[in-house]
Amino acid sequence: MWNNPELLGRISHWLVLVALSYALLVTARHFADDMLPIKRIDIVGANHAETRQAAKGALQGLQGSFVSVNLEQVRQAYETLPWVKSALVRKIWPDRLVVELTEHVPAAAWNAQLMLDTRGELFPVRPHAGLPRIYAPDAMALEVAHRYGEFVQTLAPMGLKIDSVQVSARHAWRLQLQNGLVLELGRERLGERMRRFVATYALVQARAGKVAYIDLRYPNGLAIRQSGAAEVKA
Repeated sequence: MWNNPELLGRISHWLVLVALSYALLVTARHFADDMLPIKRIDIVGANHAETRQAAKGALQGLQGSFVSVNLEQVRQAYETLPWVKSALVRKIWPDRLVVELTEHVPAAAWNAQLMLDTRGELFPVRPHAGLPRIYAPDAMALEVAHRYGEFVQTLAPMGLKIDSVQVSARHAWRLQLQNGLVLELGRERLGERMRRFVATYALVQARAGKVAYIDLRYPNGLAIRQSGAAEVKA
């Protein structure tokens, strides 16, 4: 190769072209950064005050121009915010970014530390007062969210709402309703036991009056405890 002047000439020309192309690219980028800076960022979907406040600082130190800004880095910056489930970032010529946020929809407080959303995902926001409370193993978040949603729908026609859910390490379920009634569901046939409660609750109230506790773990019946009274099987 070193004895081939024609080949060496071609390589030299190629290297010169590469160097010139790189120099032009660098020059064009600097020109774009100077002449086409990002002047405005519009944020859509920041429904919570925490998100709006955090979003103001999420892009501090934004680098690049309208041409060179890294949209993936921008997206990742917003998706680190606690309430944000996902973010979509797009450019609007000549100097604007639009960031569309999708936030988690809270369903319940999780172990008094996190939030559980309606899709069964945990997110790192301190629970707000007034939310139903769930205490369960973290690995069961998706299953618990699904069951919780079923129970809410089952109880809604009766005007009953869930105040708290406890799921033990052995997957045994206990519900406390907002009227103070405790439902012991156990580990098996949860849907069947909840339907049995729905079918018998009016009769139990008519016969026993105010009930504090119902144990639905029996195969074909239930046990009840009136407020301040001993447990009675039915």
